[in-house]
Amino acid sequence: MKDQIRLAALLGNPGQEYERTRHNIGFMLADLAAPRLAPAGRWRDWKGLGLYLEFESAAGKVFLLKPQTYMNLSGQAVLSLATFYKIPPAAILTVYDDLALPFGKLRLRKEGSAGSHNGMGSVVAALGQGVTRLRLGIGPRPARIEGKDFVLSRFSKEEGERLPAFLGRACEALETSFREGVETAMNRYNNDGDKPVP
Repeated sequence: MKDQIRLAALLGNPGQEYERTRHNIGFMLADLAAPRLAPAGRWRDWKGLGLYLEFESAAGKVFLLKPQTYMNLSGQAVLSLATFYKIPPAAILTVYDDLALPFGKLRLRKEGSAGSHNGMGSVVAALGQGVTRLRLGIGPRPARIEGKDFVLSRFSKEEGERLPAFLGRACEALETSFREGVETAMNRYNNDGDKPVP
């Protein structure tokens, strides 16, 4: 299948101080998806740049990656693993938080700019704009809070209650991208993302 994903890079920041923050929703999804996609798998170190999980899919050997370089240098880890395993940009999916989308909405897109997200900006700088992205909505940002402070804050109580359902749907979109291709995932979940998370 020509649009099947072989590598999903789920962005976040390492360290306990960043756990459960909005900016780390990519890592949260990685931890939820890992036992579903690779029940017997385990996270392993990738050259000090990231943690990766290898498993088999219809596309053959495929990977989840959690860069450990901090958000602004995410592209280093993605480029390193992709180069070693000869994975082209079109077969890479980058998952990250997006202030431009309301909380609970997700959007898959095959290519484009990084917007204002520094992690995606690093991936685009390393691999070009032809990388598929799964944007997970964490907005809107309150006017009184700077964007940097907002993304590094923790979810509200209400968001925390809705988060499992949101991550569950995002996990399904990720699995579909691996197993059935990006077009199928886009058709199935971009429209579904217009529905409010219960």
